[in-house]
Amino acid sequence: MGSTRRDYALILLASVLWGTSFPGSKLTIGTVDPLFLTFARMGLGAAVGVTVLFILHRLDPKMFHEPIVWILGAINAIGFDLQNEGITLTTASRTALLVNVNIVFIVIFMALFFREAITRAKVAGILIGGLGVLVLATKLDPTTLSGGQFAGDVLVFLAGLTWAFYVAGTKSRVDRGGDYVALTAAILGTSAVFAAVPLFFVGWPLPRSGTGWIGVAYLGLVPTFVPLMLYVASMRTLHDPLDSFTLAGGALILLGAYVVTRGEKSLPEPAAGGLAPVSPDTALPEPDGLTRR
Repeated sequence: MGSTRRDYALILLASVLWGTSFPGSKLTIGTVDPLFLTFARMGLGAAVGVTVLFILHRLDPKMFHEPIVWILGAINAIGFDLQNEGITLTTASRTALLVNVNIVFIVIFMALFFREAITRAKVAGILIGGLGVLVLATKLDPTTLSGGQFAGDVLVFLAGLTWAFYVAGTKSRVDRGGDYVALTAAILGTSAVFAAVPLFFVGWPLPRSGTGWIGVAYLGLVPTFVPLMLYVASMRTLHDPLDSFTLAGGALILLGAYVVTRGEKSLPEPAAGGLAPVSPDTALPEPDGLTRR
């Protein structure tokens, strides 16, 4: 019982750290290119992991010899690129909700790849979670489908779908045993390699301000290696944690979608002699769609 409580406490810590990455990314993305942010964050996260392994005398480059590590690194890099591009058009709160709807797809993939049972609670969670995505992305208003924010919502939703494949693949590798700390560090290292590829085509755009570098440092050093490592560790100790919480998770997605949608207000009209104030968490659609920053 004590071990289980500790594991859940570690997962809660990972969730808190991971949660800070969404507002952090939204604030940082204004002065940092989305693709560069993925590369820098993965690279710093990998550096933290390698440092931990060196201190623990568990540094072993053999982990990079496994094809699954490179596949997971590619999937992870794609997921972060989609999220960082999408969050430029939508809000941090909507991003957090839409990305984490991957719990719905994780249940489906676990049933397909690992033959886990689909209970009534899981089916209900899938349906409720899907409805939550629909409410959040469209506000049940067809006219929102052509807006820039909807495009951002689609990108971050695809990021969540991508990470569902990542979770299923990671679970497959974890089940084979081995050092989960080394596995996390290796995945982040290969993610950085793949994240560097598109930068050769966009000119390696560096942050334009000290604030941007601070944001990059925070995202790379704090909410990357530690929460991902703890999540991988949970796959070894918490067996099928989705079984009891899928229904509640789906309901919370729907509730969060309703709260966020109700809380979003239209931009105020400009006051005489000045521009209207804009909330830091307000997404402004750009006429040309996604642009390099």
